[in-house]
Amino acid sequence: MKTESIFAAALVGALAFTSAYAQQVPIPTTAAEVPGPVPGNTMTREYVQMVGRMAYIWGYPMVNAHNRRVAFSKAPVPCLIGGILPFAPVGYNAMLSDYIKPNQTFIVCPNQDVVYGAGFTALDKEPTVFQVPDFGERFFVYALYDQRTDEIAQIGKQYGTKPGFYMMVGPGWKGETPAGITAVVRSSTDLVFCVPRIFKEATAEDTAAVQPLLNQIVFYPLSKFDGEMKTMDWSKLPQPPAPEENGAKGETKWVVPGKFYDQLPGVMKEVPPMPGEEALYGWISSAWDAAAKDPKTKQALIESFVAADSELVAPLFSFRYNGRDIGHGWTAPANASQWGTDYLNRTAIAKSSMYQNTP
Repeated sequence: MKTESIFAAALVGALAFTSAYAQQVPIPTTAAEVPGPVPGNTMTREYVQMVGRMAYIWGYPMVNAHNRRVAFSKAPVPCLIGGILPFAPVGYNAMLSDYIKPNQTFIVCPNQDVVYGAGFTALDKEPTVFQVPDFGERFFVYALYDQRTDEIAQIGKQYGTKPGFYMMVGPGWKGETPAGITAVVRSSTDLVFCVPRIFKEATAEDTAAVQPLLNQIVFYPLSKFDGEMKTMDWSKLPQPPAPEENGAKGETKWVVPGKFYDQLPGVMKEVPPMPGEEALYGWISSAWDAAAKDPKTKQALIESFVAADSELVAPLFSFRYNGRDIGHGWTAPANASQWGTDYLNRTAIAKSSMYQNTP
């Protein structure tokens, strides 16, 4: 008995000693605590190309939007390119004064009963003010898409939006809201693509009736806000010719595989990760870091972009791949403009429904 007691005591002591040194490895509870790829990891060509293909379909809409805004930044004044496309300097907008012309090749699937407008913000410089006139019973909607192509606001007839002055601000804006501003809309990115759409009947009478309303749809920098409703006679916009390379021959390539390697890192800085995307950003960046040190890895990435463009993105131009099957040969996205991590549908809609041929 005495021996057994000594043994039991020793065992208890050993367990106590062991437990004192057996510490739990912390289990991550936030995305920031999850470790990313180790710098300098050896990567096979096949692994690099897998990351590259994912990065291409994920980053396509954001690079697409970035390059379009660069194009709009070259507009000296609001105008109609080729007499068809609303085109304006960044921070402003332009509007049509009637339906978009049926011979246009700029928008894949335009609505046939609304008057379009378009413009990009420069929220990295200052907020953008936009005017909502009193549309009465007329349908209208101002679609405002951030750089992810998520819609950031509910401005329209269906939302009960009141007439007034509204202001868009970027993620870092901390200023005071000026007197006279009806409401503030905050974007998670400095880039917002603005597409007002106003219903119009196909009659000469309604075309005339809608003009005073259209002329009050004006977007401009906050520094130009004075509390007075500004007007623009959109029917008198200059109409410079469309560049020859962007004519009726087909879609403008806003995302070019050969340039994607250089463009995506800058775009990733423009678009901060959503909660939970931190690991994805780190995973993609690890392949770019490896490519910066090894020409063969860089070449493997670029080749993956070319393959992804033809094999993953090009088929999305067909509407049968846009969204989910709703019967009778039709498909529809169930989460339009609120994509979250649905990167497939985000890219599909960005590919098939935005302006396809801006200069």
